[in-house]
This record gives sequence, C-alpha cells and structure tokens, in this order.
Amino acid sequence: MPVINRSRGLAISMMVLFQASGVVAAQAAAPNSCGLVTPAAWSAVVSRPVTGGTTSVVNDPASTASSCLYQAGAMFITVQVDQRSTPAAAQKEYAEQLDNSRGRDERDGQHTTVEPGIGDGAFSSAFTNGSEVEFTAVQGSRIVTFGLVGAGAVAVPHDRLRVLMQSTLIH
Repeated sequence: MPVINRSRGLAISMMVLFQASGVVAAQAAAPNSCGLVTPAAWSAVVSRPVTGGTTSVVNDPASTASSCLYQAGAMFITVQVDQRSTPAAAQKEYAEQLDNSRGRDERDGQHTTVEPGIGDGAFSSAFTNGSEVEFTAVQGSRIVTFGLVGAGAVAVPHDRLRVLMQSTLIH
C-alpha cells in the first residue's frame, strides 16, 4: 500500500482513466493529450512495445487538463496536459507542483530534481523503490507531465525522457 499513498496524483489520474462514469472525451477547453506522444515514440523511449494512447480524457467537461494512458507490459504510462489561460497561470501551477513534489521527498522517499534547459521550467521525480517516475515541464501556458508506474519505470533512461519532453513541448 505505501506505493499507492506515495503516488496518489498519478494513481488518481489512472483511476479516472479506468472509470467509465464521469469520463468524457476531451472537449475544446482541454488539449488532446494523446496527440502529443505516439505509442511508437513511447516504444522507442522504453525499448518495448507500447499500446494505448488513443483516447484523451478529462473528468470534468470544463477542465483545462486531459490525460492519456499507455501500457508497456506491466508498466503504465500517462501523459497529462494542462492548458492554462496565461503563462503566468501555468507558472503558478508549475511552482505548486514542484513544491508538492519536494514535500513528497521528505515524506515519501522520493527524489525531486530540477531539470535545466527544458521549456520554461522542468523537474523530475522518482521514488527510491523504483516504482514510479514522473517528469513535469512548463512551456508558455501549457504544463505537461509524464508518469511511469510499475515494473521497469526506473529502468527507462532519463536522457530519453528528457528528449521526449523537449520534443513534446514544441508541439
């Protein structure tokens, strides 16, 4: 159970994706999170076949955020995209997410690292037990988060995640 407590943000996102009720296809207000990274691109990053990535979903039709779920064997991958109204609003949300991640470092055995040279700001985090890796970046008014959970998450080369995030931000 400790992994569930530690990864509540990603776990909640995954639960939303799996629940049939209350989930709708992404509306005009929310970006198409599945349109940013193809299963083939994820396969190249994780060095194994990846499926999914076909339906961008939100849990509220008025939301500015959407999620997309992929699977690589026992590992789940999410792409979450939040399109804020202004770059200042995106920077504020990004700063809150970075603070929350640093708070989990102290409580939950996670390690957060600021990632220079990516977008207008980026950070990654990984649980010391290797069960989850996240990578978040902000570019303009958009915040993008990759989440990898399960067997093999920690083995994904960090430099590949950096390159994928950089290319995702320019879309």
